[in-house]
Amino acid sequence: MKTRMKWGIALRLGILLASFSVFAAVLAGYYTFDSSRTRLQGRAEQALLATTQVLSRHMQAGFGTVARDTAFLASVAAIEQDRNVLADMFRASLVAHPSYQQIRFIGAQDYGLELVRIDRTGDAWLRASEGELQEKAHFPFVFETLALGPGEVYVSEFGINHEGAPDAEALPVFSMASPVVRGGQVRGVVVVRVAAHQFLRNFNDALPASYSFFLSNRWGDFLVHPDATQTFGFDRGQRILIQDAFGPVGALIEGREEQAVLSQQGPGDDEARVFSFVRMPFGRPQEGRSMVVGLSQPLAAVQGEVVSLGRSIFKILLVLSAVGVLLAAWVSRVVTQPLKAMVRATQAFPQGRPHGVLPVQREDEVGELARSFQDMEQQISRQMTELNASRDAMAHLAHHDALTGLPNRRMFEQRLAQALELSRRSGRDCALLFVDLDDFKAVNDARGHAAGDRVLQAVARTVVGAVRQADTVARLAGDEFIVLCENVDCEDAALQIAAKLELAFESPLQIDGQPLALRASIGVSLFPRDAQDAHTLLASADAAMYRVKQSRRRRV
Repeated sequence: MKTRMKWGIALRLGILLASFSVFAAVLAGYYTFDSSRTRLQGRAEQALLATTQVLSRHMQAGFGTVARDTAFLASVAAIEQDRNVLADMFRASLVAHPSYQQIRFIGAQDYGLELVRIDRTGDAWLRASEGELQEKAHFPFVFETLALGPGEVYVSEFGINHEGAPDAEALPVFSMASPVVRGGQVRGVVVVRVAAHQFLRNFNDALPASYSFFLSNRWGDFLVHPDATQTFGFDRGQRILIQDAFGPVGALIEGREEQAVLSQQGPGDDEARVFSFVRMPFGRPQEGRSMVVGLSQPLAAVQGEVVSLGRSIFKILLVLSAVGVLLAAWVSRVVTQPLKAMVRATQAFPQGRPHGVLPVQREDEVGELARSFQDMEQQISRQMTELNASRDAMAHLAHHDALTGLPNRRMFEQRLAQALELSRRSGRDCALLFVDLDDFKAVNDARGHAAGDRVLQAVARTVVGAVRQADTVARLAGDEFIVLCENVDCEDAALQIAAKLELAFESPLQIDGQPLALRASIGVSLFPRDAQDAHTLLASADAAMYRVKQSRRRRV
């Protein structure tokens, strides 16, 4: 006679709860992973897009610097008729800006004959002789600029330079030009030619090594690409377009969208990457021109933290499932309520809602299950904290200079706008101190870029230590620093701060244990005396600094 197995309530309840525990653990793990993956990947893509937008603004600021220099030189040419003095001014600008390749003054008469031309040749700056001066009236940067008003700046498209001698190296360049207006008549134009690669290297070098940088003109032709053979195809009779490689970017080229984020295989390899592109205004606003700036990074880098999170959840779920099966074999009415508490916690955690106290004090299997779940929750919370810290670090990088830790141009412009608004309401003046190092390029060339970076860090500390604690010190670019002094009662108060700053540079800097004598030129502008808006106030301080450099006698 066969003995039938008795299915008691404890056994049946144990099997039922064991099945439920495994199912609940798997379901909770799946929804936790799925929601975390979507959220984390979305944040990573938004962070890449934000970095691209920051890069676009930095590039716009770089173009704006070149435009201001061009307009300033044109204004000097309108006043100064001594061509030797103009040549010295042009040479000083080439020294201060390594990406500038050529500056020239072209007359409006004699078919656009060059009157003054300074060329960069290696580390030297050569003035063209009268026999080398050429007629340039047929170039757009001459006849289009002659039609502009005073202070306006013509910006050319990026292209390969074929203007020089036939045996000269063809390099990617762009030009900016501004009319020289003297006595109400246009006498000529000042043209600044910029080496595109050297100009863009300042932005590309600041990116992490895993990032790839893309840039196209308004028609979509690649100007910057990880594969150099894809750039400037139009100069070789080809059209290599960004919208052909990345379909959604076509909407940016046509002006229907301002940004795009996509994932696809990277150019030239099998590695999946995530890409972000933004449409960047370029040239004069009324022209409606634009460029497309893009960044990419391996999709594995974006999803790496998600995969790590999934693995941790999977391992913990395996442990929880095993523990649940073991506990279910001995379950009874005594453990029913603690298990319900665990289920409530499992349902609340993926949604981020608080849950009740878990029975971690128990010494049986229920307590072990509760502690395992708590460990999982803590591990996930730690990883989320680390991800948030990484995002905060990227946000800090977007507002601070990576080398010196000072606020960057973007953050400084925000603080300046706030300070001017407060000044308008309070009636107390603000002052800007534009600090530019003298002969920094010589130090950089003699000691190397690494030493040059340490010099900039030492200068940052010197400037911060010399001004008031309430003042804002920022690094604009290169060896240019700016100090915002709020609540300045008079010009003498601003000059006292500048004098203290000048005195700080009297003592040699300590670089690698060696003293280094370094001087700085300081330009001062007051609000609202010198300007009524932030842009003009900054330009006034910049111009004051240039006058100090030209005087060669005083530093403020």
